[in-house]
Amino acid sequence: MVGNAWGNKLFATVVGSLYDRAMQHDQVGNWYLQFIVGESTQGLLGAMDVVAQMPDGSAILDVPCGGGITLRRLRPEQRLRYVAADVSPTMLRRARQHIDAGSSASAELVQCDITCMPFADSEFDLIVCFSGLHCLPDPAAAVREIARCVRPGGRVIADVALERQLRRTDISMALGRCAGVFGPPATSTDVRRWFSDAELTISNVTRAGALAYVEAHRS
Repeated sequence: MVGNAWGNKLFATVVGSLYDRAMQHDQVGNWYLQFIVGESTQGLLGAMDVVAQMPDGSAILDVPCGGGITLRRLRPEQRLRYVAADVSPTMLRRARQHIDAGSSASAELVQCDITCMPFADSEFDLIVCFSGLHCLPDPAAAVREIARCVRPGGRVIADVALERQLRRTDISMALGRCAGVFGPPATSTDVRRWFSDAELTISNVTRAGALAYVEAHRS
């Protein structure tokens, strides 16, 4: 299950929406990300651009989609299926505002828990999970569910905030855990275990501050 805070309407309206708005403004987003994890909006949005690189006919799952930050990285001419999933109906409503009526992509919004998703086995060519795993009480369960839903040969792109990289990150995440916002502390070793136990092969890990970007595939 996800933390109770993320399903709370008031929390999503205040905290989730503020994060979403901050990420739409480079200067504000940079300040926030640098303060929390030592990363820039350019780096995070650049990682999200993987969805714009997918060929026509692809199926993409974006979970948790939040207010649609990754959704906005799609190119209007792409002809693919895009599923944006989140536990929060408030964030899904925000994401809906960014579905381009003139886009060729088929975008669907689904409310669900990332650890128990209503999708078939091997349904997606690409699954992206940004700003999600470090918010969960059981991130390993989420990775297992993601692995179930990605097709053999398909890719998974995720980011995770790691402990013992930046003191300010450790402090802010410790405070967040008290509020039910973040999950347990995670090291690089923990992250690799989540993916290997889910039978996903990690092909690349890059670091920016306390944030690790993980690229993996299902054999």
